[in-house]
Amino acid sequence: MQFQLHREYVKAAAPRPDATARHVAQEHHAQPPPRRTRARVARVLAGAAQRVDRESARRALA
Repeated sequence: MQFQLHREYVKAAAPRPDATARHVAQEHHAQPPPRRTRARVARVLAGAAQRVDRESARRALA
């Protein structure tokens, strides 16, 4: 019984990771990227989609 209580006490007394740093990191990832980045990514994805469509159409005809 004492061993179980000691183990729980050690877990409770152990230092915890910095909650504020974790909160700031999560908040940073929750925000969308800047508008320029989103526009650039959208252009790249649109170009890739066109290439994929052309490649799949070429394979279907072959």
